Amino acid sequence: MNKIFRPQTLSPVPDGTLLSRLLNANDSQSDLSLDLPDCFSISAGTIKPKTSSKIHVMPFITMATFVRSGSLTLKMKGPGDPKPYQQTLTAGQAALTEPGTFIQLINDNEKPCKTLYISSPAYVYEENRNRSVRYDDSLVLDEGWKTLAKAGWLPSRPMPTRAQRKKSKKRLAQS
Repeated sequence: MNKIFRPQTLSPVPDGTLLSRLLNANDSQSDLSLDLPDCFSISAGTIKPKTSSKIHVMPFITMATFVRSGSLTLKMKGPGDPKPYQQTLTAGQAALTEPGTFIQLINDNEKPCKTLYISSPAYVYEENRNRSVRYDDSLVLDEGWKTLAKAGWLPSRPMPTRAQRKKSKKRLAQS
């Protein structure tokens, strides 16, 4: 394939960070009109200085977070973890988030952190014509860590379902 891919304009996403779709077979809004497999997607991100994302969880996606510049702390709690833990990444390092893991991206630094997110299978995100979220492979939460722990790690809103994901992928393929 004779094509070079580069990040487009960064846009705010529901977790509070900035994202640019780079390579995603399920994304009709990128410059891809390609028949790529559903095996992975890549997005470029920026976490502004002294900010944190909202806590979110992805029930179907395994995601590698790769730090391109700056540093980033990931606070996570997987299904089998008794309590949340933190990993701090610097440029050139990556961490893996497995399906069902609660994650928060924290940039405590004075400079932005630039990342790549490599997801498998390809991340599915669909907006309506008015740019409101129609489907998102992640569930972005308003709860904090203490509230989630008290609730037995059950979010107040339901997780996306495989049936919803399948419908969204079908709509994106037809657009």
